[in-house]
Amino acid sequence: MLAQAVGVLLLALLAAVELGHMPIRLPFPPGVEYDYMAEPPAHSMPPEWNPNFKIENDALTKAAFILKDKVTGVETVAVAPDGRLGLVDKWGKIFIAEPDGKGGYNLPPEPLAYSSPGRPLGVKFDAEGNLYIANSPLGLLQLVAPGDAEHQKLILATGRVSDDSTLKAGFPVEFANSLDIAQDGTVYFSCSTDVLAYKTEDGSWEALDSVYVTLAKGAPAGMLLAYHPSKGSTIALMNELWFANGVALAHDESYVLVADSIQMKVHRFWLKGKKAGTHDSFIDKLPGPPDGVSRAADGENFWVTIYSDAPGIIAYSNRRLVRLLLAWTPRIMRLIGLQPPKKGLVLKVNGEGQIVKALGDPTGKVLWGVTAATEQDGKLFLGTLKRSGVPVLNLHKAQ
Repeated sequence: MLAQAVGVLLLALLAAVELGHMPIRLPFPPGVEYDYMAEPPAHSMPPEWNPNFKIENDALTKAAFILKDKVTGVETVAVAPDGRLGLVDKWGKIFIAEPDGKGGYNLPPEPLAYSSPGRPLGVKFDAEGNLYIANSPLGLLQLVAPGDAEHQKLILATGRVSDDSTLKAGFPVEFANSLDIAQDGTVYFSCSTDVLAYKTEDGSWEALDSVYVTLAKGAPAGMLLAYHPSKGSTIALMNELWFANGVALAHDESYVLVADSIQMKVHRFWLKGKKAGTHDSFIDKLPGPPDGVSRAADGENFWVTIYSDAPGIIAYSNRRLVRLLLAWTPRIMRLIGLQPPKKGLVLKVNGEGQIVKALGDPTGKVLWGVTAATEQDGKLFLGTLKRSGVPVLNLHKAQ
């Protein structure tokens, strides 16, 4: 009788959670208070993706790691026109690596500055050689005159949406993620979510949990933003993205792309022409969560990195109980020492939103969890969240 009563009570509790009659706390970052689980926007869950996509080559296994044991967790590599690399590791150490003339790079023994506290993510040089850094939870940072002992300084470019923005006026920018820079200096960047990265025992900041908790929370808060340095203003162009990630401008700057990792699609926001101010889908039903988006060197195509496979259980994420389980998944996996399946995938997508090439590592032999791809001089500089060194793929050898 007791076992039956316990069983009935357990079923009643599960039903109450599923039906939304019982508020449930989620594993948000320590010390931060958020709302309980919400009801997702209509028709947004479950996301649609292509689980049957086949990786038919091992091109990514030909990548070679540079600066191994010198930098760790470089999420995005910024490449200057003169070949210098802007690198920010998972602890926020900012380095400029100089080409050594022999195909390698020299790294100074000490960082130029620290992008901390927080998790540095996207980075890019502007036309003057300053380095922009997206940071969670600080916002969009700028290292002015990097390496110039007299003029170098690290400043907060923006940490909130301006009051004159039509969307999200005054809203904090606490998960700046990826960026691209227009010819006039405007910085287009993403704010992924309102679920922040948090500090871990080794002093680095964990950002991946935020994806799962955001999905579980059911209240998308991602934004595509435009920061105008000349005005000091930050305008929200899109909001209510599930997890805004990679950002890239078209070669003629007629539109800007922004990835949504949870929805497994890439949006297009029009900046010029008859469609200016509107947005549509650029490519959807990707084979996994897109992370980085960047313009290819040919100017016509884009690189889209796929961080991993999507767990099959996401197909049932319209269920509250499933989203609750997903919220705890990263912590449970760390607790029991379980690693997700390793796979590397970088897609080349044309201007029509069609996949024209896939670079893969089907078993994660060399590369997995690729977060960004930056092309220059026939090389693809790749980002990762936790790997030691910087993987570089010679595209001529990977054909």
